[in-house]
Amino acid sequence: MRIAVVKEKDCIAPDSCNYICAEVCPRVREGLKETVYARNNGKAAISEELCISCGICVKRCPTEAIKIINLPDEMMKDLTFQYGINTFRTFGIMTPIKSRVVGLIGRNGTGKTTNINLVSNQIKPNFGKFDDPPKDAEVIKHFRGKEIQQYLIDLYNSHISVAKKPQDFYLSGKVNEIVKLNKYGLVPPQLMERESATLSGGESQLIEIARTLDVDANVYIFDEPMNYLDVTKRIEVATLIRERLKDKTVIVVEHDLIMLDYLTDFVQILYGSDGNYGIMSRVMQTRNGINNYISGYLPTENVRFRNYEIKIGKERAVESNEMCLAWPEFSVRAGEFELHARSGDLYSGEILGIIGKNGTGKTTFIKSLAGVMETSNGTLNFDKRIAFKPQIIPRFDAIVGDVLSNVMADYASNEQATTILSRLGVDKLINKNIKTLSGGELQKVAIVSTLLSNADLFLFDEPSANLDVEDRLEVMEIIRNFINANMKSAIVIDHDIMFIDSVCSRALVFNGTSGVNGCTSEVYRAPKAINAFLSSINITMRRDKESNRPRINQPNSRLDLEQKERKEFFAE
Repeated sequence: MRIAVVKEKDCIAPDSCNYICAEVCPRVREGLKETVYARNNGKAAISEELCISCGICVKRCPTEAIKIINLPDEMMKDLTFQYGINTFRTFGIMTPIKSRVVGLIGRNGTGKTTNINLVSNQIKPNFGKFDDPPKDAEVIKHFRGKEIQQYLIDLYNSHISVAKKPQDFYLSGKVNEIVKLNKYGLVPPQLMERESATLSGGESQLIEIARTLDVDANVYIFDEPMNYLDVTKRIEVATLIRERLKDKTVIVVEHDLIMLDYLTDFVQILYGSDGNYGIMSRVMQTRNGINNYISGYLPTENVRFRNYEIKIGKERAVESNEMCLAWPEFSVRAGEFELHARSGDLYSGEILGIIGKNGTGKTTFIKSLAGVMETSNGTLNFDKRIAFKPQIIPRFDAIVGDVLSNVMADYASNEQATTILSRLGVDKLINKNIKTLSGGELQKVAIVSTLLSNADLFLFDEPSANLDVEDRLEVMEIIRNFINANMKSAIVIDHDIMFIDSVCSRALVFNGTSGVNGCTSEVYRAPKAINAFLSSINITMRRDKESNRPRINQPNSRLDLEQKERKEFFAE
């Protein structure tokens, strides 16, 4: 089986290339002009039946808009949906389970949103017949004998209703107009009178989750619900979903492995080629499924979908004895909020983590170090060049390559920079416009442009947001290796405990009342800081013996009680 994918938005035919893909195609030269032809809109199209997979058009396409991929013939029977000619397609379909929480895990661009749309009736399986889609009865017959069949019968006959929290959403108006019921008290009273335009990323996420929960439905879908929420709120949301929706069918897409593990009963893995095709695995128990994903191998299906195992370790950047900066004790007042920061220091080659609840001053702290905010000690100035990646990344009209060239002149011919661009896939985004990037693409461009800036100190505010699991782990390793190899220094704010655990040598814990006051702990070694933070929210974690990843203990379980007795909230 051969699939050809032509990205319409990247295809510049006929205006700029005059169908070079057709000019170089051997079959077209032989007279089979229908091998590569123009669609009705003028974009190029490739006949998969006539293509011989020579790859010449792939190499000659000036915008890399073409992919030719060979797949096993037996996969064709599992083709579930295809958007159109030479477009993304998905093989297999996810399986919602009544009274259970099923998680979807996989790289961005492998079909998670497509599958969510299939089981929420926004699109229907067409089995590749996009020009003559099958009727409902044909779809149901196709899945006979499978658990998904009864679900689709109920869905198509309106016997079940679906409430969905999308990954990207837009809020407009007052909060009390968006969340009218606030069934489970998820939205604090002080937020109800606020205008949505004034909300932070975490507050907006909370409002959208509450809006979804207000809907009386049989099926609830949450697409990346943990983005921008702090750990406390992540656990609150996960616990609420498990307890309040225990009789419902729940589907969750989430890249925070700790929360995915805590929230779900089962998982399915999506793998394939980003933006080209995705394959759905069988349903697995959560622990086994996540460990299989980390290993890159599905033993029950005898499929290796990645040629390496993701390493989740405690290998952190090793700092030197050379101090990068030492900050004094200071306070900052911003409106009604006040931050009190203890003195501390940061060494060359070190990455300092920051963890704590939203609204306790984490961003205020790093902005103060950067000299952006006035403190009780005046404007702090460490005589250091500082690069800063903000939490909310602005979109503007500019080409990615131009933006990067402005910040990475010192690295233009540097092999290290080339490797970073390649590993995060940013090299494939060079000709794209910033305003058209997905959330994950925008995050990666912002990380790269920050890391490759001419600076001594790098500040990252929530770098894991909108990234899939593999990109998160790539970013962890890239930041760690870059800081260590170049003897720079970095400070990372993140709510993914696994991120902080993996990349940071030391960390600060922020305590206080959200939106009112915040204070920093002393600078701890990272495991001690995580232990202190988990103690403050009364949660214990252990490491999975197989994958080494942190896992939340179920409240009042034997392990939970034993660790609390030992005051070992983060078991190393």
